[in-house]
Amino acid sequence: MILPENLSKNLIELKLRHFEKSVAASLAELQPAERERMITLLRRWAHVELAERKTAAIQNRIRNAKFVKVQTVDQFNFDHSAMTKKTRPSYMSLFDSIDHDELPSAVFIGLTGRGKTHLARALGYRACQLNVSVLFTTAAEMVNHLDQAKRAAHLDSEIRKYRKPQVLIVDELGYVTMDASASNLFFQAISARHDQGLGTIVTTNLSFGKWNQIFANDAVAHVIVDRLTSEAEVFFMEGDSYRPVEREARRSRRRAKAKSKS
Repeated sequence: MILPENLSKNLIELKLRHFEKSVAASLAELQPAERERMITLLRRWAHVELAERKTAAIQNRIRNAKFVKVQTVDQFNFDHSAMTKKTRPSYMSLFDSIDHDELPSAVFIGLTGRGKTHLARALGYRACQLNVSVLFTTAAEMVNHLDQAKRAAHLDSEIRKYRKPQVLIVDELGYVTMDASASNLFFQAISARHDQGLGTIVTTNLSFGKWNQIFANDAVAHVIVDRLTSEAEVFFMEGDSYRPVEREARRSRRRAKAKSKS
């Protein structure tokens, strides 16, 4: 007999290539009522297995992303200020467009406490949920690892580490100054990602015109800006600090948790 299409599709998704034929043969030997009951059970079991696998895969991608702290878009208060209200439409458009063919690229520019890292992580978290690989790092950590790899003569493998994820989030660009060697290493990684059409998200406290304070010279700064912004959404995070909002949200969660225990 031929299995129902939805059950057959689930078995294929579970990669049980030979299981379907065996099940079909066994079901053909059953009475109609018993056959329908068994098909119902098989659908249920397959659905549970697929759901559990999906959950495990998402958790694994989040763990591999090394977010340090998970922050979601639902936790961000866009009503915090006029700036965040203005940011919301373009940000949510980028957020909602994420899939395997539309990898997010963005640059968040603003002073400390404006929500740059939160919104960058939220994009990464959403990508993980959609089966997209993500890696979160700071600019200092990335450059240090590349420099150490160069000294140890395994630079190619380290660059592949930053070239491999479908989405790379580089936090805190601008807090460290890079010499000529570090600037070149950073450029190699970013340029490789650009050429492959991968998603790169950057947070920085410096406007583009001041990136020559980060990199070795104006020419390097210019070409890195060009690579990062050619297909990226740029968000200028101005206004009041978002830190008080985050502190109040933490207090609210603690109060709610304490109340639930009382």
